[in-house]
Amino acid sequence: MENGITSTLLFPHLIDWAITGRCNLHCQHCRGMPKGELTTSRALNLVDEIAELKPGWVIIEGGEPILREDLFAILGKLVFNQIPVHLITNGMLLNNALLSALDHLTVKLMISIDGASPETYESIRNGANFLTVINSTQECARRGLLEAINFTVCKSNYTEIPKLFALAAGLGANKINLIGLKPCHHYKAELLSPVEYLEAIKLTCQSAHETGLNFFFDEPFFHAVAHEYQLLHRTADGVAGILAPSTTACIFGEYIFIEPDGGVKPCSFSPMSLDNINNKPLVEIWQNISTAAFINRIKSAANRNGDCSNCAYLNTCKGCRSRTYALTGDWFGSDTCCPLTLKLEET
Repeated sequence: MENGITSTLLFPHLIDWAITGRCNLHCQHCRGMPKGELTTSRALNLVDEIAELKPGWVIIEGGEPILREDLFAILGKLVFNQIPVHLITNGMLLNNALLSALDHLTVKLMISIDGASPETYESIRNGANFLTVINSTQECARRGLLEAINFTVCKSNYTEIPKLFALAAGLGANKINLIGLKPCHHYKAELLSPVEYLEAIKLTCQSAHETGLNFFFDEPFFHAVAHEYQLLHRTADGVAGILAPSTTACIFGEYIFIEPDGGVKPCSFSPMSLDNINNKPLVEIWQNISTAAFINRIKSAANRNGDCSNCAYLNTCKGCRSRTYALTGDWFGSDTCCPLTLKLEET
């Protein structure tokens, strides 16, 4: 690193592609999607461009990706290019025919279950049915298709983490991805405080120990907090669909998020759209992201200010950049949700 600028990555860790903004549910934590979708022709050509970038894997999501009529053409071409694929679904539309087709393609599923009780789950995922998602998850696990259960952590549900682990174990799941709430319509009302995040991490580590399930806690401060508070924890072995095993830190600008209309962002939750694949090839866009001075300044831990700048875990965490910007308007500020700020208040 020189003058606070990080070295560029030759290839992105992963590519997260929301292939449609259409959805059959109205979830409280939905970040919203731009209108418009790529044509089938452009989507299939994009697969070739993705293959050139050699990502570790591709996430296919939405909206609800199953609503896209050419889903299996897209999945088939990704698999043909030997790109590992992980599909995120709400589980409401799965059936035997779809599962058999996914099994044939060796595509792994991540099913979103944001509550361990019908009341919590259905209040967060408006239009969903708890029994349906439970049955779908159990069937996917039985067929060996279930990669993980995804659980977006918010004020409404974090106390149900122990029950979620018990539920997942009973359904035959092996992993849980706990995803920190990112900017959305009800964001500030549902965002955990540092105290609540600490409790959520403690509950997660304890529940994983009790059930033997693997998990990935999608917060860059997770490992720092677990170490600082001496929490025993298990982490997901290998790729868990959203895990970048080569680093524990925020990977803003080190992967690509593609919107349904072709917009390209340096993070799934970033307000910053850098280009559109309808304007230029994805390979060229990635080269521009990798060499952009401003993006590299954001990526560099050397440019943090406030509490983060003096943190012993700075280089292994960096703080969530998109959330920090959403809350403070400062790309280089400290992550205000981090439980390690509680330690600073004690000193």
